[in-house]
Amino acid sequence: MFVCICNAYRDAEIREAALAGARRARDAYRALGGGPRCGRCLRDAQILIDEAHGGRMTPPRRNGRAECSAGPG
Repeated sequence: MFVCICNAYRDAEIREAALAGARRARDAYRALGGGPRCGRCLRDAQILIDEAHGGRMTPPRRNGRAECSAGPG
């Protein structure tokens, strides 16, 4: 299924990036070739990444602080 409509990233691609070492949605997107655009998918992408790493939650961070994963940035 598509997780990121803007970049056409599928759940399998995001899981694959996580298994290759990505811990954050933005890192996975960079590994796939681009960053987030509208940001609406970041929360769902992060859930997939956390599941791939055994369910450990990794909050998105920005400048050392937690950020709203639904916003652009």
